[in-house]
Amino acid sequence: MKTIGLIVLLLATVLLTACEEKPYKAPVPHTEPDKSATKLFEPQREALDKAKGVGKTLEQASQEQKEAVEKSTGY
Repeated sequence: MKTIGLIVLLLATVLLTACEEKPYKAPVPHTEPDKSATKLFEPQREALDKAKGVGKTLEQASQEQKEAVEKSTGY
């Protein structure tokens, strides 16, 4: 009988603490992004753009070479 009472007491305590109202947190105001953050990744973006340009140049050279080989072999 004592164990049933203890279980009921523990269950009631758990249910009451689970339903307890959480403290209010004020919303964080929206701020403009820091200008230095955009400058932080600028060198990486420039390097990436340069690498993409090199990739396009290599693809064009490869395509021209392939067309030249096909033209010379007659296929």
